[in-house]
Amino acid sequence: MDPNSSLSFSPTAQCTLTDDPLPRPPPVEFQNSEAITTINQNPHLFQIVTPIKVDQFEHLLETHPNRSFVESVCASLREGFWPWAHTQKEEYPVTWDFSDRSPKDENEAEFLRSQRNIEISARRYSESFGKELLPGMYSTPIHAVPKPRSIKLRLVNDHSAGPFSLNSMIAREDIIGAKMDSIADLTTALLRYRRTHPNTTLIIFKSDVSAAYRRLPLHPLWQIKQIVTIDGERHVNRNTSFGGRGSCRDFTAFMGLVLWIAIFVKLLTDVFAYIDDSFSFDEEGNVVWYEPYRCYYPSKQTKLLQLWDEIGLSHEKSKQEYGPELRVIGFLVNPNLMRISMDDEDRTRLIQHVTVFIAIAPGGTRRTLREFQQLAGWINWSFNVFPLLKPALSNVYAKLSGKTDSYAKIYVNKAVVQDLRWFMSHVQRSDGIFLFKNIDWQASQADIIAYSDACLSGLGFYLQDTCEGFQCEVPHDSPRDTIFYFEALAVVSVVETVTHLSSIPHRLLIFTDNTNTVDIFHSLRSLPPYNDLLKFTVSILLEFDISLRVVHVPGIDNVIADSLSRFENTKAEAACPGLSISFFQPPRVTLGQRV
Repeated sequence: MDPNSSLSFSPTAQCTLTDDPLPRPPPVEFQNSEAITTINQNPHLFQIVTPIKVDQFEHLLETHPNRSFVESVCASLREGFWPWAHTQKEEYPVTWDFSDRSPKDENEAEFLRSQRNIEISARRYSESFGKELLPGMYSTPIHAVPKPRSIKLRLVNDHSAGPFSLNSMIAREDIIGAKMDSIADLTTALLRYRRTHPNTTLIIFKSDVSAAYRRLPLHPLWQIKQIVTIDGERHVNRNTSFGGRGSCRDFTAFMGLVLWIAIFVKLLTDVFAYIDDSFSFDEEGNVVWYEPYRCYYPSKQTKLLQLWDEIGLSHEKSKQEYGPELRVIGFLVNPNLMRISMDDEDRTRLIQHVTVFIAIAPGGTRRTLREFQQLAGWINWSFNVFPLLKPALSNVYAKLSGKTDSYAKIYVNKAVVQDLRWFMSHVQRSDGIFLFKNIDWQASQADIIAYSDACLSGLGFYLQDTCEGFQCEVPHDSPRDTIFYFEALAVVSVVETVTHLSSIPHRLLIFTDNTNTVDIFHSLRSLPPYNDLLKFTVSILLEFDISLRVVHVPGIDNVIADSLSRFENTKAEAACPGLSISFFQPPRVTLGQRV
């Protein structure tokens, strides 16, 4: 595959072509004399520990075009990653201990001890250096949380705790960049494959890297901030951790390059990764023996594991799965039925979480920025199955805009509540299944083709197949009087009108000459003032099982709809002989519901 081709591939790998180099510690960090002295006097505590065979990894990346990015990741593997931090803040103490959180029970305490022993044996923790912190050290709380769908626990380093937390040293805007592959990316690849192999039986596979974040070493000047305290004993945590604000960004940078090698060096097509979970599909029966696990795996999966072995990326047999249906990023994917689904338990938990979030409290409901972000993340995850419900987050995103304090309280206003109630109502009515066929059709397969337009005085559209034109004056009570609003309302009017036809279309194609209108109906995301238009449209699409495409057409090719919107009917009839023209009443759009 040519990396410059237009064929889509893993967004995580694609980001490596344009990403800026990963940072090294800025010069001011080396002015922290206390930290520098502690590191120099205790070299046994601060070590670079990684299983990655950096020389071989770098060799496989020789042809990668973004040399500065590749060099920065390789330098980070050799010298330790720097998590975009600025530690030299005047109000922050040189040494700080905020690690006095006790385990909830003996089960958690035993888990923490067992994890400590594992980390020490892997050299990712130093041996204990006593009970007192050395100059320049920070120690923050650790605790355990259950793994998803498991009674097993996972260690969490709470880097957001306290007034001088580690995460407060890392600006959110600095770690924005890399993308994580999604079910939607897998869907796109499956649809492309199915167009040329409609009857091939497929299997889906998933390969999981073990202890993912823990494979990346940290620079000693950040290791000194990651002191772990268990049973009063102190240990230096030498590697990236779950809970560190920069950890995910670092790992996706590294994993993006691993995927790039898989795609462009090992020539594995349609391989994706969501952090440490890699996934793809292969033809049933196309298997290759994998000697380390002494069993057969799909050919593509075996070659991926062999690449991981080549660069020293560790994995475990129990986490390499494949089958005709498999859970990937929390969803059941079936490449033969061409569907993904969310199980009832996950759907119930999602609805309960949203219900609690918007529960009315005396004096109004306020949630922290962190709670807003967690809600947005969970709902975004659900869009893999409910892609039409993206308008649900319009007002949530508006609330998040410009805010950085994770624990600052934010008012849950009426608009947020209305959007989230709209979201829940559709999730509750859904069976939790998304069929790929609902989005896989060409313009030539449309049941109805319409053209729409608007001006500041009128709306117009016409149905091409029946040569029917519709027009009306702009509503005088519209919540907005911008041309963008009216252009979007014209599209909404088409959608609402076709539901009254004797044969309601399953595939509806609408042309408009307004690019902003195309954008919002393509992305299903808009600013709050236009969001009710999207919610109204989505409610209709779901009720009548209509698949909608809104496509741009140059104004010169939209003469009929333009003439109708301006009540220049003679011009419209000249462009479409036999055109029948009717007046229509545009829908009243309120809170995304029909009125």
